[in-house]
Amino acid sequence: MGGIAKLAAATGIATILLPELAALSYDVFLRPNGVWARSRLMIAITPTLTALLGILVTRHMAYGAWSIAVCIAGSIAIIRVLRSPVAPAISACFLALTMGETSWWYPASILIGTSILTGLSMVHHTLVATHVLPQRVSATDKLDDELERLPGQFAWMPFFIVFLLLAYLLSSWSGIRMVFFPPLVVIAFEMFAHADVCPWAQRPVLLPCVCTLSAAAGVAAVSVFGAGVLSTILAMLAGVAILRLSRMHVTPALAVCLLPQVIPHVNWHFPLAVGIGSTLLTASFLFFQKFAGDRQKRPA
Repeated sequence: MGGIAKLAAATGIATILLPELAALSYDVFLRPNGVWARSRLMIAITPTLTALLGILVTRHMAYGAWSIAVCIAGSIAIIRVLRSPVAPAISACFLALTMGETSWWYPASILIGTSILTGLSMVHHTLVATHVLPQRVSATDKLDDELERLPGQFAWMPFFIVFLLLAYLLSSWSGIRMVFFPPLVVIAFEMFAHADVCPWAQRPVLLPCVCTLSAAAGVAAVSVFGAGVLSTILAMLAGVAILRLSRMHVTPALAVCLLPQVIPHVNWHFPLAVGIGSTLLTASFLFFQKFAGDRQKRPA
């Protein structure tokens, strides 16, 4: 991630540092035999195509409920058509709309970043993973693999849509757009779609704490050192430490750490917005769990 940040600074194209690269790279190098690591082509292609959709939407539609719906629904459709496991690509599309990005350099820069990750993943797997890491798959790896696969059923979709609508309404009412921060869509998608295996779905009350601390770490790094290589590395390290200490594998929270790198004039309102948005997600998911549980208890 430090190398990507250096490339972004050297070229002047900040969007090469796609925040979701943090989550992707962490999982790819930590689990080189996992679903994402085995889907290198999809890692490069899927975020690029969803970013292209985000540019088209931003160029022709104003930020609002309909444009958000087109971005999220269109991204999920792209993922389904490609049969891609790379759900973080949803954020690449929504980020363009949120930031008002209209340059065609945006999808091109994302292709550069994801291609670099793909290349490094191949080198890592050849030189390190095949010789050092055990080939036996652990129970945790099996759960993570299931989390990264496409969902097989869609009974959760209405609740997911209701949450998205609530997040949009709350961000509009409060005037704080980042209440509906882009990684929140990915976090919610995985949480609702894979409720049985998603790590943060098992401990939803802790989710706002992890996301808010991650956002605060990212803002602190940028505030002290400015956007760039050092603050990117420090934010990434802080994010990993938060995941380790909380013992909750919320990889999209690493993207939250790096969002301050691409937000102009970011300040301490950002962690507050993240806390509000993630708390709303927790409340919505707990309601979903209660509703699903009540339906299971009803007699046929």
